[in-house]
Amino acid sequence: MDRNVCFVIFFVFTILTARDMIYKWGEAAEQNPADTNQVDNVQKEIPNMSFRQSSNGPTIKVLYCYSCGYQQAFDEYQRMINERFPSITVIGSNYSPGFIKSKLVQFFSLSKMIVIGLLMTNVNPFAHFGVNTPRIWIWMTEHKLYACMMTFFLSNTLESQLLSSGAFEIFYDDVPIWSKLAAGRIPSAQELFTMIDNQSKFYGESNRFDDTMHTISGSGLKL
Repeated sequence: MDRNVCFVIFFVFTILTARDMIYKWGEAAEQNPADTNQVDNVQKEIPNMSFRQSSNGPTIKVLYCYSCGYQQAFDEYQRMINERFPSITVIGSNYSPGFIKSKLVQFFSLSKMIVIGLLMTNVNPFAHFGVNTPRIWIWMTEHKLYACMMTFFLSNTLESQLLSSGAFEIFYDDVPIWSKLAAGRIPSAQELFTMIDNQSKFYGESNRFDDTMHTISGSGLKL
């Protein structure tokens, strides 16, 4: 009976760990390296001050911390923006914690599964290398259930801490208009609408100025 219980626990932990690893690795693979560098250095780079909007209209991009539970906040803001500004496209993605933290998360996820697998199969890795078995490993093999649970939840806590950036960065056509990392909070709906209105007016005036200059240049007038 004890062996069956251990097998079920190992199977459940393996499924949960594999799910986490597939999600995190798949998310990292979907991100463009150039976009990742841009996210990591969002406060260091000079924004692209292009006054020309795309032919499909302006775009609001939100980079948020998925592990912080900001997916629901993004969905709500996306709905409100689409209702008030139908011509604006709203896109969102997870804020990358950086290359080093991402690799550490992968390391902890893989190590967690290896440790639980070794405990469930009664394999002592230290004996294979001719090293004295640490007392903590002896205790873990004697208390497999608690050891597996401790390993699983401790690893998940570390992974969550590494992934929790607390970011909710908002861009209007690649120009940053709000940063939770700098302000310490998410903007209210009214604040967001005001920023979008200001950006729309600014870009609208800039586009009209560009069109006027283009017309003057085309007519051959010299200023």
